[in-house]
Amino acid sequence: MRRNVSKRGLRVLLLAASGLLNCLPMASIAQEQGAPVGVRPSPSRNPEKAAARKAHRFWDRENDWLFAGVGASRTLDYFSTLNMRRRGRQEIFLTNDAVDNHAAFAAIEASATGFSIGAAYLFHRYGHHKLERWTSIVHLGLATTGSVRNYCLKTAHFAATPGSP
Repeated sequence: MRRNVSKRGLRVLLLAASGLLNCLPMASIAQEQGAPVGVRPSPSRNPEKAAARKAHRFWDRENDWLFAGVGASRTLDYFSTLNMRRRGRQEIFLTNDAVDNHAAFAAIEASATGFSIGAAYLFHRYGHHKLERWTSIVHLGLATTGSVRNYCLKTAHFAATPGSP
């Protein structure tokens, strides 16, 4: 029992550390190097670069597809987690009580989708358009990977205790 708990804790720690390492380079890219605080850099004299930096609408075609993908991957995660629980497996990120309460779990999944869209909007609002797109791409990939993992887990078979019918 103690060994299973330590393995689960190690897996959660490794997952959190890899997520943190994936986010750090993106945050450093978003920072402007060399521009003093409060001073705007001079506009580019190259018209191609100026056109490339032109801001796009937040609800453009690409974001629409990305947000639909995030919603679909969270829906897939919802159903794969319920399937995993029906097969006797334990949820590792949430409590089993939260997952077993279907309405609460659906609200958690919907709020995760909303949070992803909100984070993308904040990046859009402050001009970090690559991070805006990557927020949805990473969320979509991680949720889909977790769902596939849930479906790939073997069904838990519990050993019968002696003397039980």
